[in-house]
Amino acid sequence: MTSASHIPANDGLADVYDVAAAWHERRRAPGWNAGDEATLTAWLEADAEHVDAYAAMAEVEAVLDDAVAAGGLERELAEARAAFAQGKVRRSRRSLALMAAGLAGVAVLAGLGGLTWMQAGASEQSFAAAPGQRSLVTLADGSRVVLDGGARITARIDRRGRDIALTGGRAFFDVAHDPSRPFEVSGGGHVVRALGTAFEVDLAATAQAYRVALLRGRVRVSGEAEPVELSPGQVLAADARGRQTVSTADVAAATAWRDGRLLLKGDALAEAAAQINRRGGRRIVVRGAAGDLKVSGAFGADDPLAFARAVAVIHGLTIGEAADGSIVLSPAKDTGATAD
Repeated sequence: MTSASHIPANDGLADVYDVAAAWHERRRAPGWNAGDEATLTAWLEADAEHVDAYAAMAEVEAVLDDAVAAGGLERELAEARAAFAQGKVRRSRRSLALMAAGLAGVAVLAGLGGLTWMQAGASEQSFAAAPGQRSLVTLADGSRVVLDGGARITARIDRRGRDIALTGGRAFFDVAHDPSRPFEVSGGGHVVRALGTAFEVDLAATAQAYRVALLRGRVRVSGEAEPVELSPGQVLAADARGRQTVSTADVAAATAWRDGRLLLKGDALAEAAAQINRRGGRRIVVRGAAGDLKVSGAFGADDPLAFARAVAVIHGLTIGEAADGSIVLSPAKDTGATAD
């Protein structure tokens, strides 16, 4: 696999797209890992032009596939060069993508594994976050997704649309703006359709069977009931019977898990523990009346033991460990677990 140090520097327009094409090539090669994903994310976050180039190069795969199949690759590139020379590129992302392919060299895309990518006609990738851990991934169109512990998605992106299947857990989507390609997230019997927005979809909410929380932009949620359009700050929740409600909430606080934080405002300790437990890491068991205690404040969501110790100090609880390794919080007089 090509190392990050071999990715060319950004010395101009052509090089930016050269780098974007190289990233696409690397990501589809064997051995792609979390370190590579983090480096790609850093490159994308460094400049908005990087995101545009990465998204444009994603479109190249579909365009080149059609052109190669029709035997018209040279004609397509000639048209792209003409559009570029006449200053029409800003009005034609397709021409820009093709021009980028010509400038960067089709060989970049047709190297080891590249021909398979060109002929695929679509990008399909699956991602999963390990239990108790969050995972940040960048899709082929430049959209970024934060997966909570145990969450799983499959993303299929082509020049006509962007279809994401959430098959478990919860995920936060920061969608790359592209009006020409709808971005849809399916799961739990619902479909969320968005354009250039940021929202959370949760298939394992503690109180509901399905939940969508909108941070910015607009989304349309379709299911068994009538479609609902959400505005920023609104949350749609549906129970197991398909009955749904829309309410207003502090979505930034509700989605703080994506930054590894748990923001509580008078929540019952039992509910707070359930929020941590759903991520699949070390479990917290709350016994007896301790479950009704109210907890407020900002806590780290990635360290169950640190949370338990903090709450034990605040409320004078006993903290121990069960036979299965779970952390046990109980009233001070309860000695049913080995002291930690």
